[in-house]
Amino acid sequence: LEPCAMCAAAISFARLRRLYYGAADPKGGAVESGPRFFSLPTCHHAPEVYGGIAECEAAALLKSFFAARR
Repeated sequence: LEPCAMCAAAISFARLRRLYYGAADPKGGAVESGPRFFSLPTCHHAPEVYGGIAECEAAALLKSFFAARR
C-alpha cells in the first residue's frame, strides 16, 4: 500500500534509496497521491519510487482482508 505521510517521513529520515509498493492509496497515501511528500521542499531525501507493482492483485488482497474484518 502506498505509504502515508508518517511512513513517508520515516522512509526519508532512514534515507532509503528505493521504495516499492503495490496499490495506490488515494485517500491516505502521501507519495503519489495527496501531499506528494517527497516533492515538498522540506523533504531532504527522496528515494526512487516504484509504485503500482502488481497493483490489481495488491488491491484485491487489501479489499478481501478488510472485507473479512467487517
